[in-house]
Amino acid sequence: MLIAQEKEKTNIAEYILYMWQIEDIIRSNNFDLAQINDVVITKFNASTEVQYAMKFWYQNLIEQMMKEGISDKGHLSFTLKYLGELNNLHNSLLTTIQDHKYQEAYIAAKDNINNFIIKSGGEAYNEIHACLNGLYGFLLLKLKRTEISAATKEAMNSFSKLLAILVDRYNKLKAGKLEFFKEKSN
Repeated sequence: MLIAQEKEKTNIAEYILYMWQIEDIIRSNNFDLAQINDVVITKFNASTEVQYAMKFWYQNLIEQMMKEGISDKGHLSFTLKYLGELNNLHNSLLTTIQDHKYQEAYIAAKDNINNFIIKSGGEAYNEIHACLNGLYGFLLLKLKRTEISAATKEAMNSFSKLLAILVDRYNKLKAGKLEFFKEKSN
Protein backbone atom coordinates (compact mmCIF):
# COMPACT_ATOMS: atom_id res chain seq x y z
CA MET A 1 0.00 0.00 0.00
CA LEU A 2 2.70 2.46 1.00
CA ILE A 3 4.87 1.56 -1.97
CA ALA A 4 1.88 1.68 -4.32
CA GLN A 5 0.91 5.16 -3.14
CA GLU A 6 4.41 6.48 -3.78
CA LYS A 7 4.80 4.81 -7.17
CA GLU A 8 1.38 6.04 -8.33
CA LYS A 9 2.58 9.60 -7.76
CA THR A 10 6.10 9.26 -9.18
CA ASN A 11 6.31 6.44 -11.75
CA ILE A 12 3.06 5.14 -13.20
CA ALA A 13 4.76 2.29 -15.11
CA GLU A 14 6.37 1.00 -11.91
CA TYR A 15 3.00 1.42 -10.20
CA ILE A 16 1.31 -0.79 -12.80
CA LEU A 17 4.03 -3.45 -12.44
CA TYR A 18 3.80 -3.26 -8.65
CA MET A 19 0.03 -3.67 -8.72
CA TRP A 20 0.36 -6.68 -11.03
CA GLN A 21 2.70 -8.16 -8.44
CA ILE A 22 0.13 -7.43 -5.71
CA GLU A 23 -2.54 -9.19 -7.80
CA ASP A 24 -0.28 -12.24 -8.00
CA ILE A 25 0.41 -12.11 -4.25
CA ILE A 26 -3.33 -12.06 -3.60
CA ARG A 27 -3.88 -14.99 -5.98
CA SER A 28 -1.00 -17.02 -4.53
CA ASN A 29 -2.51 -16.54 -1.06
CA ASN A 30 -5.92 -17.73 -2.31
CA PHE A 31 -7.59 -14.37 -1.62
CA ASP A 32 -7.18 -15.12 2.11
CA LEU A 33 -6.68 -11.87 4.03
CA ALA A 34 -5.44 -13.68 7.16
CA GLN A 35 -2.79 -15.44 5.09
CA ILE A 36 -1.81 -12.17 3.37
CA ASN A 37 -1.56 -10.58 6.80
CA ASP A 38 0.83 -13.33 7.97
CA VAL A 39 2.91 -13.48 4.80
CA VAL A 40 3.02 -9.81 3.78
CA ILE A 41 1.60 -7.23 6.16
CA THR A 42 3.31 -8.36 9.37
CA LYS A 43 6.68 -8.27 7.56
CA PHE A 44 6.45 -4.48 7.38
CA ASN A 45 7.90 -2.68 10.35
CA ALA A 46 4.84 -0.46 10.63
CA SER A 47 2.55 0.83 13.35
CA THR A 48 -0.67 -0.99 14.20
CA GLU A 49 -2.57 1.83 12.50
CA VAL A 50 -0.61 1.43 9.26
CA GLN A 51 -0.97 -2.36 9.36
CA TYR A 52 -4.73 -1.94 9.79
CA ALA A 53 -4.80 0.41 6.78
CA MET A 54 -2.81 -2.16 4.78
CA LYS A 55 -5.30 -4.91 5.68
CA PHE A 56 -8.16 -2.66 4.59
CA TRP A 57 -6.32 -1.91 1.32
CA TYR A 58 -5.73 -5.60 0.60
CA GLN A 59 -9.34 -6.41 1.50
CA ASN A 60 -10.56 -3.80 -0.98
CA LEU A 61 -8.28 -5.21 -3.68
CA ILE A 62 -9.50 -8.76 -2.98
CA GLU A 63 -13.11 -7.61 -3.27
CA GLN A 64 -12.41 -5.65 -6.44
CA MET A 65 -10.59 -8.58 -8.07
CA MET A 66 -13.50 -10.88 -7.26
CA LYS A 67 -16.03 -8.33 -8.50
CA GLU A 68 -14.10 -7.82 -11.75
CA GLY A 69 -13.79 -11.58 -12.30
CA ILE A 70 -10.00 -11.66 -12.37
CA SER A 71 -9.40 -14.30 -9.72
CA ASP A 72 -7.43 -16.53 -12.12
CA LYS A 73 -5.87 -14.01 -14.48
CA GLY A 74 -6.24 -10.47 -15.70
CA HIS A 75 -5.61 -7.09 -14.20
CA LEU A 76 -7.56 -4.62 -12.12
CA SER A 77 -9.50 -2.12 -14.20
CA PHE A 78 -7.74 0.90 -12.72
CA THR A 79 -4.34 -0.45 -13.79
CA LEU A 80 -5.71 -1.00 -17.29
CA LYS A 81 -7.00 2.59 -17.26
CA TYR A 82 -3.49 3.84 -16.52
CA LEU A 83 -2.14 1.50 -19.19
CA GLY A 84 -4.58 3.05 -21.67
CA GLU A 85 -3.46 6.55 -20.69
CA LEU A 86 0.17 5.58 -21.23
CA ASN A 87 -0.63 4.04 -24.61
CA ASN A 88 -2.56 7.13 -25.71
CA LEU A 89 0.38 9.31 -24.72
CA HIS A 90 2.75 6.88 -26.49
CA ASN A 91 0.78 7.28 -29.71
CA SER A 92 0.67 11.06 -29.32
CA LEU A 93 4.41 11.29 -28.70
CA LEU A 94 5.01 9.38 -31.91
CA THR A 95 2.56 11.35 -34.04
CA THR A 96 0.96 14.58 -32.86
CA ILE A 97 3.62 15.79 -30.45
CA GLN A 98 6.58 14.55 -32.51
CA ASP A 99 8.86 13.97 -29.50
CA HIS A 100 12.18 13.14 -31.18
CA LYS A 101 13.85 11.67 -28.09
CA TYR A 102 10.86 9.39 -27.57
CA GLN A 103 10.75 8.47 -31.24
CA GLU A 104 14.42 7.43 -31.13
CA ALA A 105 13.82 5.23 -28.08
CA TYR A 106 10.78 3.74 -29.81
CA ILE A 107 12.73 2.93 -32.97
CA ALA A 108 15.36 1.21 -30.81
CA ALA A 109 12.66 -0.86 -29.05
CA LYS A 110 10.27 -1.45 -31.97
CA ASP A 111 11.64 -4.81 -33.18
CA ASN A 112 11.79 -6.11 -29.60
CA ILE A 113 8.20 -4.99 -29.03
CA ASN A 114 7.01 -6.70 -32.21
CA ASN A 115 8.88 -9.90 -31.31
CA PHE A 116 7.38 -9.89 -27.83
CA ILE A 117 3.86 -9.36 -29.18
CA ILE A 118 4.33 -12.36 -31.48
CA LYS A 119 5.79 -14.55 -28.70
CA SER A 120 3.01 -13.57 -26.29
CA GLY A 121 0.38 -14.97 -28.64
CA GLY A 122 -1.47 -11.70 -28.87
CA GLU A 123 -2.00 -11.27 -25.12
CA ALA A 124 -0.67 -7.72 -25.30
CA TYR A 125 -3.42 -5.17 -25.99
CA ASN A 126 -0.97 -2.62 -27.39
CA GLU A 127 2.74 -1.81 -27.58
CA ILE A 128 2.96 -0.35 -24.08
CA HIS A 129 1.14 -3.38 -22.67
CA ALA A 130 3.72 -5.55 -24.45
CA CYS A 131 6.57 -3.60 -22.84
CA LEU A 132 5.03 -3.86 -19.37
CA ASN A 133 4.21 -7.57 -19.83
CA GLY A 134 7.78 -8.18 -20.92
CA LEU A 135 9.22 -6.33 -17.95
CA TYR A 136 6.89 -8.12 -15.55
CA GLY A 137 7.91 -11.49 -16.95
CA PHE A 138 11.55 -10.42 -16.70
CA LEU A 139 11.02 -9.50 -13.04
CA LEU A 140 9.47 -12.92 -12.36
CA LEU A 141 12.39 -14.68 -14.06
CA LYS A 142 14.85 -12.71 -11.95
CA LEU A 143 12.93 -13.54 -8.76
CA LYS A 144 13.04 -17.23 -9.70
CA ARG A 145 16.77 -16.87 -10.44
CA THR A 146 16.19 -18.21 -13.94
CA GLU A 147 18.97 -17.71 -16.45
CA ILE A 148 18.08 -14.90 -18.83
CA SER A 149 19.51 -14.66 -22.34
CA ALA A 150 21.48 -11.65 -23.51
CA ALA A 151 18.84 -11.00 -26.18
CA THR A 152 16.08 -10.89 -23.56
CA LYS A 153 18.13 -8.57 -21.35
CA GLU A 154 18.73 -6.27 -24.33
CA ALA A 155 15.02 -6.28 -25.20
CA MET A 156 14.03 -5.46 -21.63
CA ASN A 157 16.63 -2.67 -21.55
CA SER A 158 15.04 -1.15 -24.66
CA PHE A 159 11.59 -1.41 -23.02
CA SER A 160 12.92 0.23 -19.85
CA LYS A 161 14.46 3.13 -21.75
CA LEU A 162 11.26 3.71 -23.71
CA LEU A 163 9.08 3.56 -20.59
CA ALA A 164 11.41 5.89 -18.67
CA ILE A 165 10.89 8.60 -21.27
CA LEU A 166 7.17 7.84 -21.47
CA VAL A 167 6.79 8.16 -17.68
CA ASP A 168 8.71 11.44 -17.74
CA ARG A 169 6.33 12.79 -20.40
CA TYR A 170 3.33 11.40 -18.47
CA ASN A 171 4.44 13.24 -15.33
CA LYS A 172 4.92 16.44 -17.35
CA LEU A 173 1.47 16.00 -18.89
CA LYS A 174 -0.12 15.55 -15.46
CA ALA A 175 1.71 18.65 -14.21
CA GLY A 176 0.58 20.67 -17.25
CA LYS A 177 4.17 21.08 -18.47
CA LEU A 178 4.17 18.93 -21.60
CA GLU A 179 4.59 21.01 -24.74
CA PHE A 180 2.34 19.81 -27.52
CA PHE A 181 3.17 22.13 -30.36
CA LYS A 182 6.12 24.32 -31.11
CA GLU A 183 5.37 26.92 -33.73
CA LYS A 184 8.11 27.57 -36.21
CA SER A 185 8.80 31.19 -37.01
CA ASN A 186 9.60 32.20 -40.56
